[in-house]
Parts: sequence; structure tokens; C-alpha cells
Amino acid sequence: MTLNGLRRRLGLTLSLAALLGGLTACGGTASSGKDKSYADESPKKILADAKASMSSLKSVHLSGTGIDGGEEMKIDMTVSTAGDCTGTIGTPDGEMTLLVVDGKAWFKADRAFWEANAGGDADAVLAMVGKKWVAGGDDIGDLTALCDWDELSGEFLELLVPSTIEGLTIKKSKDQVDGQPVIKLEDRSSEQGTIYVQAEEPHYVVKVSNTGEEAADVTFSAFDEPTEIVAPKPRQQIDFENMG
Repeated sequence: MTLNGLRRRLGLTLSLAALLGGLTACGGTASSGKDKSYADESPKKILADAKASMSSLKSVHLSGTGIDGGEEMKIDMTVSTAGDCTGTIGTPDGEMTLLVVDGKAWFKADRAFWEANAGGDADAVLAMVGKKWVAGGDDIGDLTALCDWDELSGEFLELLVPSTIEGLTIKKSKDQVDGQPVIKLEDRSSEQGTIYVQAEEPHYVVKVSNTGEEAADVTFSAFDEPTEIVAPKPRQQIDFENMG
């Protein structure tokens, strides 16, 4: 099979990483607070607290959807500062399950993915791959960027710097996400972004949402929960570069 189709698909997949940078400017998941007085803090203070809390994370689970170029993208991934990850990426051409450990990437894909990228060779590829993990070569090396929380969160954390809200119209209110109290910060400008911050310490961002042409909705959860992400055994892999 040729790699042209796969390169194209992976290019769209990688755009999800950039999309998430924008998404994370607007959302969050759950909180567990009883501290009602925190709602009286200024938006600057709340954003600063959120940045500090999110910066300290070693691992986090993120899931959500976004529109990129008119096409819906989905992600459901656990990522870590070590650069390891596991989870799924959904695109209009199918779904990939991605696994990255120690800088090495593997993936599995559904029939729709292979039909979109391998064309008439899809059946042959599916027969060859079976249930094995496809070991990533140079063509998917950049996917590891999706798995490094330090890298993924870079743009996101910049958006939590208090100075970035200067000149914006921020509406602050109390709300709930998954039944838990949060502080809701709405950007009332043309960006129409909303960030939900846990009302109780640690003040994690639990949800981000955005409307408009690049609508997005991403939630964060499982903050620093223990994760065990391991590489597949050699017999469970197939070499991407030798697939023909």
C-alpha cells in the first residue's frame, strides 16, 4: 500500500492537536467544592489559580469534540507529562486508537479508516494487521505530540494568564458540571469561550467550550489518577514500514 493516504489522514489528525489548543481556552469537568466564598474572587484570581493547578498535573484525561475545517473531530485520551498516552481519535474518515510509550507510537484503526486511506487495499491491510498494533514509523512520529501534557497544555496555560483577559468582557457566575460546583467564566466578546473552574481546591479547569465556526467542547477529569500505560508485546505488533 502507499502511504500517501495515511499521511493525509494523519495530517488531519495532527490538526486536532492545534484544535485542542484552542479548545482548552474554553472548558472543564467536575469540581467538589463547598467553599462558597471562592465565587467572590476576581476572574484574574480564578484564572491564576486554575493555571497553577493545571500546571502541576502529571496526568489528566481529556475528551471532547471540535470542528476543524467544517469537519468534526473527537478525542478521548489520557495523557501524561512523561509523554505517554492511550486513547482514541475520531475523524470523518474513521477512528484510531493511539498508544505512545517512551516516545514510541502504535495505533489501531477501524475499517472506515483503512478504507479511506488504503482504498482498494483496505481488505488486504485489515487481513494483514488483524488485531495487532501498527508500529509507527516516521509518518506518525509527530503523533507523540498528542500525548505530552507539557506540550499540549502549553498554549492552554498561556490562555490562563490573567493579563490575557485585559480588555475582554468576562461574565462570572456559579454553575455545576456533573453535579459539582464550579465557577463559570464567559468571554462575552466575539470568541464566545467559556471556562469552568472547580470551586474547591485544587482549582482545576474541568470543562472548556467554544461556539462559532470552530465550535468545541472538551472536558478534563481523572486529575493525577494512577495510570499504567504499557507498550504492546512484540507479538502484538506489526511494523508499519514493512506493510508494503
